[in-house]
Amino acid sequence: MKKPVKIILIAAGVIFVMNSIATKIIYDMAFKRYDPAEPIEYLSDDRFTDLVNGRQELSIVSGKDTIKAYAYDTENEKGMVVIAPGVNAGADDFIPVVNTFKNEGYDVLAFDPTGSTGSTGKSMKGYSQEIKDLEAVLEYVDTEYPGEDLYLFGHSRGAFTVCTALEADEDIKAAVAIGAHNTAMDAIMALSTRYVGKAANLNYPALWCYQAILFGPKTVNLRATDLLDESDVPVMIVQGSEDKSAPAGEYSLYSHRNEITEDDVVYYYSDLEDSNGHTDIIFDEDEDGVNTPMMQSVLDFFEGASGV
Repeated sequence: MKKPVKIILIAAGVIFVMNSIATKIIYDMAFKRYDPAEPIEYLSDDRFTDLVNGRQELSIVSGKDTIKAYAYDTENEKGMVVIAPGVNAGADDFIPVVNTFKNEGYDVLAFDPTGSTGSTGKSMKGYSQEIKDLEAVLEYVDTEYPGEDLYLFGHSRGAFTVCTALEADEDIKAAVAIGAHNTAMDAIMALSTRYVGKAANLNYPALWCYQAILFGPKTVNLRATDLLDESDVPVMIVQGSEDKSAPAGEYSLYSHRNEITEDDVVYYYSDLEDSNGHTDIIFDEDEDGVNTPMMQSVLDFFEGASGV
């Protein structure tokens, strides 16, 4: 081998190794453990005192970790809504949503993903970890609430996660995916491009490889569009026009809507100011703490999917 060629190969190898190490460090920082800097304000909000005091605290095993979850039971029999939060969020962030569902007669179960708030784990591990967590939660629900109709409600990472779980239980009647990405890689690229632009694409191979090491190639390659087409479960995709984390034009499940052929998929799109972002499409400062028009659409969707 000629010396110049050898030098080039060595240099390329060094660059690859250094890039891989940098990718791991940055990725692990993005999914470091999440603990709120301050107590979630909803816990001390007089509007939700009875709700919080009446809930049941649960511990659910997910792999080597233990998921903290909360069950809110009603005396009605509409079924149970399982809430899957996004990155840097937990069950308590969705108390206004829980309250809305409970007031409509649904049992509710919300959980803290691995490495978040009340759950164990030194870190969140990665984007696809919540898939395993939701599997564990649904196994618990199947055991403790056998035969109860289930409705999945996910936001951001949790929205993609519920798309992977549509066939996990025959009792799942419908799912809502808010601010969902189409793939795990889309989520990472959406975040990366916000900071370094299209230059983030240069690191795509290293990011894919690291996620594949963590969760396996099959999991990393999951596409929400394919999962929706492979299922008969009705799904509502909720998208805000100003969502920066899962943009309507790229990386989001909504941006791939033309690839979906399943007739049971419906859309809620908001371009209204202050209710068209990644988070404010759900929450509002009104009396109930939620974006009422969007939540009413969700309730109507679940009601229609119940078959009652």
